[in-house]
Amino acid sequence: LLVADEVGVGKTIEAGLVIKELRARTELGPVLIVCPKPLVAERKWHSELKRFDEDFTTLDGPLLRHCLRETALDGEWPQQYNNSIVPFSLFDADLLVGREARKRSGQPGLLSLDPPPRFGLVIVDEAHHLRNPSTLLHQGVRYLCDNADAVVFLTATPIQLGSDDLYTLLNALRPDLIIDRASFELMAAP
Repeated sequence: LLVADEVGVGKTIEAGLVIKELRARTELGPVLIVCPKPLVAERKWHSELKRFDEDFTTLDGPLLRHCLRETALDGEWPQQYNNSIVPFSLFDADLLVGREARKRSGQPGLLSLDPPPRFGLVIVDEAHHLRNPSTLLHQGVRYLCDNADAVVFLTATPIQLGSDDLYTLLNALRPDLIIDRASFELMAAP
């Protein structure tokens, strides 16, 4: 789902409603929120989700790497971090592919986990930051979305430089539907 409402309309609240609806309809697996670091520092997501009786843990670098190690060992995301918030700033080469020294010491990168972490829902706030597919942020978030049952992108500015941005976001959300540029152009033409 792409929620592209203007600034201040309540996209965070809409995401909280999505979480509650999914919990009511099904047994929702782990929920991961990925957002810019200032929103983590300001505890925006924590305070908004408290309205819905949802408690989330912010993962810093060491805690996120701990979750990756546990996922590599147990084959699933650690239950005590089922509701987590991760800032964009953690998506670097070390997180995605790991370092040689870390690989030998059992600290794999996100992209090498087998099986990958599975989420019931991934929410990406300010998803327009994913518009460049060559960035580590885009690659990491895309990997998480590809291994999630449901995905919600929130953005006030889905298009900044034309339809390329919208194509990139929709392709990350629904690669089964927005397969390539040609299929997107056919759908967008009307």
